[in-house]
This record gives sequence, C-alpha cells and structure tokens, in this order.
Amino acid sequence: MAGKLKILLTAGGTGSAWQIAQTIDRFYKDRIELYLCDTNEMELVAASVYSDHFYTVPPVKSRGYAEYMYSLIRENGIDVVIPLIPWEQGYFAEDYKRFHELGIRSTAPLVRTARTLNHKKRLHDFCVECRIPTIRVYEVDELKSDDTYFVKKLDGFGSMGAKRIKGADLLAADKKVLDKLVIQEDCTGKGSRKDEPEEVTAECFYDGIECQTVIRERLETKSGVCTKARFRHDEDIDRTVKTFTELLPFPPIFNIQFVRKENKWLVMDVNLRLAAGTGLSAAAGFDAVRAMLANILGDQVDPKWLTLDTDVKTVLRVYQEVVIK
Repeated sequence: MAGKLKILLTAGGTGSAWQIAQTIDRFYKDRIELYLCDTNEMELVAASVYSDHFYTVPPVKSRGYAEYMYSLIRENGIDVVIPLIPWEQGYFAEDYKRFHELGIRSTAPLVRTARTLNHKKRLHDFCVECRIPTIRVYEVDELKSDDTYFVKKLDGFGSMGAKRIKGADLLAADKKVLDKLVIQEDCTGKGSRKDEPEEVTAECFYDGIECQTVIRERLETKSGVCTKARFRHDEDIDRTVKTFTELLPFPPIFNIQFVRKENKWLVMDVNLRLAAGTGLSAAAGFDAVRAMLANILGDQVDPKWLTLDTDVKTVLRVYQEVVIK
C-alpha cells in the first residue's frame, strides 16, 4: 500500500462512516488506505468490510482517549483524520496545539467554530447577534405551564435527548437537569404531513472558498435519522449558509437544519459534521463525500458530483445485510 494516503476514520459504526468507507471503496481504493476505529469489535462494525485496518478504541469521553488516538496516529503514520463525533472534534482540530504538533490534517472544525456552534445556546446567541433568523430560545422564567416546548442537550448531537415537553414538566424539573438543556419553541416539523411546519436539512460542501448546498426535505425519520427524502435548491437558505461561511471558518462537510415559520426559514441547528442522511443526498446526485475526498487528495471536484438528478422524485432508505468474516 506504499504511496497511499492514510486516512483515520472514527465512529466506524455510524451511518456516516459507512457512507465514507463505501465511497472510498468505490472511487479511491487505489489511492486511500483506510484505518477504521470504533468502540465495538470489528465483527460488529459493518464498515469494517471496506477498511484496510481496524482498531477497537476507548469511548470518546473516557479518560486518556485523546492520548490513545494520538499514539495510534503516530504509530501508523496517519495523514488525515476524519472525526465524526462532535465530542471528539476538539482533539483533532488543526488549531488545537496538541493535534497541530502532529503535523497532519483533519476535517474537524476549528476550535473557535466548534465552541460557537456546537453549543446550542451559544449557537442561538450567535444567530441573534449576526441577525440570522433562528428559532426562539426560552429561559425558565419565561415558560408557560400549558405550552409545549422542544428541548435538547446543550452539547448533544443528532436526536440525543431531543423531545417535545410541556412547560409544566419543565417547571417541575430539577435545576441541575434544566441547566444542561436548551429550551426552544416547538416548531419541529413532521415531514410532509398536513398543517405541520416544513423541516429541511441543508447539506453543504465547502472548499474554503465556495459552498455548494442541496436541500433535503425529511419526509420520514426513524430514531432521528432521515429515511425518506425529497431534494431541491432554495435561494433563501443558500444565502443564510453563505452568511455563516463568511462569519466563521467551516469544515468541508456540514449541515444546517431549518424550519419554515410564517414563510421564513429559521435556523434550528448547525452540525459541523457529516449528516447521517448524507447518503440519501448522494443517491440523488449531490455527493459531498466524494467531493470532500477529492479535495483531500488534491483533485479537482467535478461539478457533476454536486448536481442533483432532476429525474429523482424521492430517495428511500432500507436496511442492508452485511456479512463479516
């Protein structure tokens, strides 16, 4: 495997890792040597069928995780790290001193970007300060018992800890619990069902100069992951995404969730990573992962890779059986 670029991919058991590993196998297996990591054993990680090397590693939040991963990087001469879990991004940020000293590249967001946007309350405050339309966030003393709110963990990701809850239940909750939550107005969508707010995800590929986006309308979700989707472009959302990239440095792949309220798109969340539903977008013609890998390799990104197939009506996700030997 001499001469190949060595890429370390974390969270190997996620759908995002599966998408990246599949794309490497399909387009770049002769140029990329894939090192895959997960907390599970190899036989429990589907993407391991596409990896050249597999390592079972400690949990992200365990003591010594960063040092373990740095040792792994040094021992294997890794060239690029693609971290998929927000909690570990800081360890692999190129402006984090300990990682910078390794002298390699990473797709993680810079520390200052992550600190601003990965924390739900700071994200809201940033949007308000920069006049980016966003959903309302409530303090406890503003809650009404009969109203319904949407809560998330301040540093959560995906659907972790996200739920609709009555004001009365929040007012009765322990302060220590409330201090770990962001309380938002309840304007979450339910796909294309009548009379519900429209909720979409803007999938983004950013080469450091120009940002390409596609809008994924979530028609159905299971466990917080999109399983049925429609695709299109939206100029208003494109402008908001452009505003973000003008204000902060962004990683090559990220996504922003929006909800439409009173005919205006409001920012719900920003995820500085690959979305679990990115594979759906790739199937519709917008292959951000292929573009990211080409960019890492120093290749030109073909505009066709980021062009929606206008014949595609919807993309649906089904399970796939994977045999590990």
